[in-house]
Amino acid sequence: MSPDRQSLEPAAAIDAADPLAGFRDEFVHADDEPDLIYLDGNSLGRQSLRSAAAVVEALEVQWGRRLIRGWNEGWFELPRRVGDQIADLVGASPGEVVLADSTSVSLYKAALAALGARPGRTRILTDDLNFPSDVQVLRAVAAAAGPDHEVVVVGSDGVHGPIDAIRAELEADGGDRVALVSLSHVAYRSGWRWDLAEVTALSHGHGALMLWDLCHSVGAVPIDLTAAEADLAVGCTYKYMNGGPGSPAFLYASARLPELVNPVAGWYGSEDPMGFDFDAGRALGVDRFLTGTPPILSTVPVGPAVDLLLEAGMDRLHAKSVALTERFIALVDQWLVPLGFEVWTPRDPTQRGSHVSLRHPEARAVGQALIHEESVIPDFRPPNLLRFGFAPLYVRHTDVDEAVARTVRVVNGGGIDRWRDVAPVVP
Repeated sequence: MSPDRQSLEPAAAIDAADPLAGFRDEFVHADDEPDLIYLDGNSLGRQSLRSAAAVVEALEVQWGRRLIRGWNEGWFELPRRVGDQIADLVGASPGEVVLADSTSVSLYKAALAALGARPGRTRILTDDLNFPSDVQVLRAVAAAAGPDHEVVVVGSDGVHGPIDAIRAELEADGGDRVALVSLSHVAYRSGWRWDLAEVTALSHGHGALMLWDLCHSVGAVPIDLTAAEADLAVGCTYKYMNGGPGSPAFLYASARLPELVNPVAGWYGSEDPMGFDFDAGRALGVDRFLTGTPPILSTVPVGPAVDLLLEAGMDRLHAKSVALTERFIALVDQWLVPLGFEVWTPRDPTQRGSHVSLRHPEARAVGQALIHEESVIPDFRPPNLLRFGFAPLYVRHTDVDEAVARTVRVVNGGGIDRWRDVAPVVP
């Protein structure tokens, strides 16, 4: 199979002229899998050579030789230093972003702090496109805030963000019950992308604070939290940011809101951590949202990975993301829709992130056949979605063409029957 040359420029020619092509060589590619096409960077990014070198140095020199002296040689400031790097990536100012805990823990802290800043308001508003863990965390936050608090989950069509329903809930009962609106900037299933400024302004117009989950957007699409006047945001660093499995998440708190209080206080978020004072006040800036000792070894690889994104530039990365996803959708329409696939992602590039979801009744079996028979790695989300992530730092246009060709081969070659009954723990 080859793409329709009348409508698509040859992929090899585009790759040859790609100004970001050299960044692919910054990542590890296994010699024993030269034909592997990795399209799951929206779940776990590739390992960068710089991050790998930084981890080796941290293990062998910083920990191995310097031992506890490492705390005075850069470890202590590491969460803030990497946070300031990420601030450049998301349109924030120095001191507004810090590398903290997991995304879920960071979300819990941010959401409960927001409720504390909106006394008398009892509702948290989200939608059914949000990540399930986020909804679980928000419900835990509501329970911690008191029996009168609740989470309202607005329904959608499964693809597009329900902006009208969000507006209606904000206006309900006099428009003064919602304390916090919390949404995923890019929906993990459909790839829908909210307009940060529009939704934030809508929330503020009804007196609510706005908390964004940037996990599926940061590192793939431009983000300007300052311009959007966002209040709070969290995001993981192991997807498009390539920080490594389980690398710490980041937390953003606008400098406009110094009254926000970390509900999980701890020594690292105090004004003088090494003073060991029971009555120490909280730190200034976003550092106050820190709690315990940071995980140094899993923090170390994040900084070099962020440097790659900053060097590439988010405008160029997003332009390539749009080109990759547009090409993929065009080829899916031509070759996969006749085989029973349906594009389950917005076709308007201003309304999507950098992954494209395809709906198919045998999506899991197709995904397993691609992984085990065709060296293509997407991922599956139940009950019937295959997600293809296009990380612009290392995915090529030729990868797009070949992934579609191999998917056709799987379906026409009986791969669904061979893998229908296989259900891995991590799909």
